[in-house]
Amino acid sequence: MRSRFDAAWPWLLAACGFALDMAAFWPGLMSFDSALAWSQARHGDANGITPPMLVLAWRVANVFAAGPGGLFALHLALFWSGLAWLAQALRWRTWGSAIAFTCVALLPASWLLRGHVWTDVGVIAATTCALGLLACAQGAMRRGLWLAGALPCLVYAALLRHNVLPAIVPLFAWWSALAWRSSVPARKRRIAIAATTCAMAFATFGLGRALDANLRTRIPVWPSLAQFDLAGMSIQTRQMLLPEFMTGPGLDVDELAAAFRPWSNLTLFDTRHGMRSPFDPWAPDALDVLRQAWLDAIAQHPRAWLAHRLHVTQALFGTHARDWPAELIYVDAETAFGDNPPIAANTTSLHAALMRAADSLRATPALAAWPYLLAGWFAAPFAWRRRHDATGRVALVALSSAWLLALPLCALAPAAELRYLGWSCVASLLAVAAAFTPRADRLESESAKEIP
Repeated sequence: MRSRFDAAWPWLLAACGFALDMAAFWPGLMSFDSALAWSQARHGDANGITPPMLVLAWRVANVFAAGPGGLFALHLALFWSGLAWLAQALRWRTWGSAIAFTCVALLPASWLLRGHVWTDVGVIAATTCALGLLACAQGAMRRGLWLAGALPCLVYAALLRHNVLPAIVPLFAWWSALAWRSSVPARKRRIAIAATTCAMAFATFGLGRALDANLRTRIPVWPSLAQFDLAGMSIQTRQMLLPEFMTGPGLDVDELAAAFRPWSNLTLFDTRHGMRSPFDPWAPDALDVLRQAWLDAIAQHPRAWLAHRLHVTQALFGTHARDWPAELIYVDAETAFGDNPPIAANTTSLHAALMRAADSLRATPALAAWPYLLAGWFAAPFAWRRRHDATGRVALVALSSAWLLALPLCALAPAAELRYLGWSCVASLLAVAAAFTPRADRLESESAKEIP
């Protein structure tokens, strides 16, 4: 029998963590992207640059608390409750387990990103919550409520960013495996799990398309990546590959190279002769020309494209240099935009101390993605050895999700912002905790055999 303390300690730590985050970051740090999303939520004029799901969630949160605070609190509640459910489901009882719980939440990349009102933080929060609910479903006799609770979290996370759906597929697969009982013959069950997983992924994709279709004006985000890649390849090949309508008169490769930085596509706008913004409305024929120029350049200069993407990947995954903008990691501000009401900044001593710590750490591995991802790789073989146990499944699902988000960014990242890899970092920490933290007891042997 589990003692009351064994059942209560994850929730006590979660309540303390939630209160600490609220005190340290309320009402949530807002970058330009956050302020733009809030403006769209207030006016109902989403344009697709900000995913419509975030705008919709913000409009709902505004009913309970105007400004960023409602959405900020929602994301914190999802994260901390997910962590508590995970600890409870995996029977983490010892003080060593409590330390692992705390490390997942309070290592620098985790706590610092969580202070922002960002789509990436919503992904971290909702996916952590879904992982905890699925772990609870694994050990439950009646799984319906746990599975029903996990599903909206998964859909919410998948629609918060344009590139996140592949990272949610492993969790869809686990959801499907839990939904199909072991009484079904093994071969038919595998087919049913695969079919259900595909159906969930396609339905979520369709829902995202439906939300996009309701936008009055839809501005695609891929031109920003195309512009960035074409600029990088132009510098590599020493010939201008950008279409003429993208550049100001007189812009040449030398000027482009002087402004270009592999850690952000926004530095392209520092050229003297100017560069067209990829976030303006585009005529369909201009989009076609840009797309074709992008694809042709990659086909004709594959080495230049690979060299460019390698530099971006090194900046994204690696330790950031001190002279890079701090905004690639965090934004200590309540950025104004349009007619948004002013938001009072957090001026507490706790917040100031944490921001000083963030500044001292931003050029160290503590605020780089690679140590967290490397820790996940190290945990992978240990998780595989425990794959028939719920702890091993949590670790393997988390690692699969982490890398399905991280690897495509090698080709798709438009900047070296740590938040792009936020879920990959947190998922790797969760995998390490699940793979190495000892359990006080084992889950039922019957449930341990249910997933092939």
